[in-house]
Amino acid sequence: MNSVLPAVTAVSVLLALAAPVSAQQTMKLEEVLVLDVVDNGSEEGAGNALHLFQADRGSRKGQRVLASRRGTKPPARPAPAGEGQRRFEYHLLSPDKVGPLPAVDVLGIHYVKVRPERRDAFERFISERVHPAVANLRPDLRILYYKSVLGPDAGNYIALFALTRASRDKYWPKGADSDALRAAFSPQVRELTKELSTYLVEGSYAADPKLAAAVYESREWTDFVLVKE
Repeated sequence: MNSVLPAVTAVSVLLALAAPVSAQQTMKLEEVLVLDVVDNGSEEGAGNALHLFQADRGSRKGQRVLASRRGTKPPARPAPAGEGQRRFEYHLLSPDKVGPLPAVDVLGIHYVKVRPERRDAFERFISERVHPAVANLRPDLRILYYKSVLGPDAGNYIALFALTRASRDKYWPKGADSDALRAAFSPQVRELTKELSTYLVEGSYAADPKLAAAVYESREWTDFVLVKE
């Protein structure tokens, strides 16, 4: 009996040490997403309440951000003095229409420019038509619309493609549309883009009809990938 106990104890210790590492392989999204731009070497706190992401594609390639999230929507927390251009806070639109939020390791952020006079109508359209159609497009491909409440783009929106590395490779192998992506964006889903485009600033969205996710995708976009421990 005594010879078994040390082995059991050793296994228990190894499992306990491994658990936190596994927990940091993804980040669960919440209704509030905060991204703080950081410089290399200034990522204190990553792996605890914060998650470090680095952009590997798109217009902000190379940028590093610390992501945090909350499940409620208090007023936007102010950025520290001098940091107003480096903190971005986003609040999920119509959370009652999207279901349980996923765990991700890729934040595919498309910066959505909405005509100022149409913002209220845009939010109703997202709630009534768009989120019911694309917030659960596929179990491993979800598009979630958030409103920017803090940062240079405050008042505008993002379309967050909630992904994992595996699903990004599945739907955009080497950055190109796949047959699986074209199947996900069915004619019914693509039909919504006719009205969706009327809310958007002309020239701000991907309009090429050859793209499976045309209009849902923006011309300005970035993929942030979780930096794993």
